Amino acid sequence: MMVLIQGSQADQYPELIDQMHRLRARVFSNRLGWAVVDENGWERDKFDDLNPLYALSVDAAGRIVGTFRLLQTTGPTMLAEVFSACLPPGMVIRSPLVWESTRFCVDTDLARERGEHGLTEVTAELLSSLLEIGVYAGLDHIVTVIDVRMERILRRAGCPVERLADPVRIGDVPTLAILMECSDETVAHLHFVNGLAERVIKLETIMRLNRAA
Repeated sequence: MMVLIQGSQADQYPELIDQMHRLRARVFSNRLGWAVVDENGWERDKFDDLNPLYALSVDAAGRIVGTFRLLQTTGPTMLAEVFSACLPPGMVIRSPLVWESTRFCVDTDLARERGEHGLTEVTAELLSSLLEIGVYAGLDHIVTVIDVRMERILRRAGCPVERLADPVRIGDVPTLAILMECSDETVAHLHFVNGLAERVIKLETIMRLNRAA
């Protein structure tokens, strides 16, 4: 089940938010060794203070098995402030029709079921959720920064990947910024490739979120 939580409403869901930050710490600090702040088992940064939209994949036992974060690009973004080297010189992405996705991660200990393309079912649902939210929000694109290994995974999953520039090395990892088109057609193609029978994000979920915001 996918759960959407607006950052301004995070205090209403303390258990889920706690699990999310702990999963991010395990993935980005412990597993990947990124230079992130891991404080008392939480990974959190200044962009969590900007009222992001959190998307959480929650299993039947109430455990978070995957998550990502969305921010509007009309304000501060990680792409602009942290990963600007991934953009062509002079390019600025700032549009109400483009949101930034960051902190995409999956609990690989819990998410073991894989589809025929080798993608975990949770990863496929998260990717579909990403594009579906874009469609519901009337966006043109989602922008994100990934490594070249993740780019191969996204292409295999049927995601509409458009490079903004050639990869650059950040630390030891070839990294690049990409756009993903948000449309009914791109959602349908991703569903077809990954065998998803219906939309992961229900319209009523979006409506409840809008009423709460």
